[in-house]
Amino acid sequence: MQIKYQIFISYRRDGGEDLARLLEYKLTERGFKVFFDVESLRSGAFNKALFEKIAECIDVLVVLPPHGLDRCINPNDWVRLEIARALELKKNVIPIMMRNFSFPDTLPEDIDNLRNMQAIVANNEYFDALLEKLVSYLHSKPLNSDEQLLKEAQEGNTFAMNVMGLRYEFGSELSPTNRRKAFSFYEQSAAAGNPGGLYNLGDVYEQCENDVSLVYDYGIEDTILQKNADEARKVMHRLAVDCYTKAKDMNFAPAIYRLANFAENDNDFVSALKLYQSAADLNYPAAQNALGYYKMNGIETNRDPQSAIELYKQAADAEYEPAIYNYARSIKSRDVNEAIQYYKKIAYVVPKAAFSLAKLYDVTLHQLQDAADYYRMAYEAGIQEAGDGLKRCQDVFFGKE
Repeated sequence: MQIKYQIFISYRRDGGEDLARLLEYKLTERGFKVFFDVESLRSGAFNKALFEKIAECIDVLVVLPPHGLDRCINPNDWVRLEIARALELKKNVIPIMMRNFSFPDTLPEDIDNLRNMQAIVANNEYFDALLEKLVSYLHSKPLNSDEQLLKEAQEGNTFAMNVMGLRYEFGSELSPTNRRKAFSFYEQSAAAGNPGGLYNLGDVYEQCENDVSLVYDYGIEDTILQKNADEARKVMHRLAVDCYTKAKDMNFAPAIYRLANFAENDNDFVSALKLYQSAADLNYPAAQNALGYYKMNGIETNRDPQSAIELYKQAADAEYEPAIYNYARSIKSRDVNEAIQYYKKIAYVVPKAAFSLAKLYDVTLHQLQDAADYYRMAYEAGIQEAGDGLKRCQDVFFGKE
């Protein structure tokens, strides 16, 4: 039976689409079934389908950029129609108010109650904090529940074993953090030949290499009995490499990428390049980004900016945030508008992307209001240099004291 959608995201294309897409991606990643409202479908035969999706969902998110409700005076405006339908059906409607959004003094009667809904203000906090707050407001629960996964793990499903390991390592709603249980699930999954289990087992050993005291948390202190700290780190490193290598032999791209990291840390850039290439050939975004960096800078290969940019774009289009930043930075001199669109995808997540946006609006486009908004965002996220840009913009607006 097809699983119904849980969350409907409504947005205004002008100003709200990037945040809406990011919400859809991150909520799906957390196990929610999300319907992303495609504005181009709001016509003809699709109107009934959209209303049916709203009726099906438990939560309705309304992304509100500046002036996002101004067009709602039109009775046929689709954002108005979606909000009205959600309110009529008494859905859990959550307005997400972006920077500089404010409710109009008056709204049409059928959507006026939107201003009374419990809202999230996206002005002054970065995306991780926003997402945590949003999840706490949702009435929906992730579909891949702990109870179901535990049942499947006990029945021998190696994938479920591995996921339960992750749940216990990082904690979840029903599974408080328990690293010993996490290690046990990873070990079971790895022993049954699951490459993800091998990878996560390797990650545990790598963590313990960096902080030997963690062996007690994971319950593997017996592996380093009567060894000093340096010897213990070597044991953990060897165990990590062994796990990653076994997963690599199964063509598990994340493990190949981690082995490339090890080679790079050992200044073996020839081996690192080969491993990054191998993982990139498997379409692993982190490896595509790393390989792009090698080609952009000519590390153990001919410098090839065009190939580097193509690799950055492949990883960027897979929503890999460092690659989105690198791609935008690489193309900003030839296509400032495309660079801005990519920077905007991660401005809520990556402070230096917000800072780069501010500088483009400031120096290249001379749009000081937009520049000030992004300087403020970057400054509030800890980039002190952005404060100088913000002050300069404010001096232009209000004059120097």
